[in-house]
Amino acid sequence: MKFPLKMVPMLLFAGAAFAQSHQATGVVKRIDAAKGVVSLKHEAIKSLNWPGMTMDFNVRDPKLIVGVKPDQQVKFEFVEDKGRYVITSIR
Repeated sequence: MKFPLKMVPMLLFAGAAFAQSHQATGVVKRIDAAKGVVSLKHEAIKSLNWPGMTMDFNVRDPKLIVGVKPDQQVKFEFVEDKGRYVITSIR
């Protein structure tokens, strides 16, 4: 059976659209609004089997971090996108 090449872009898009989302709670350590990066000290993330740690996350939209301040406790959601962890929601 031949696989139609015109299906490849659709399958790649579908994979990106259904990336697994992860949820976590953490404390904002640093914000670089110009680069769209926030450093968070997060609790363990069971869905990834990660212990608690401090790490940088990119944000999908810089508007997400408007009003977010260092030392603020937040809940956030993120996905893996091309080897980077990208916040899709933060509150």
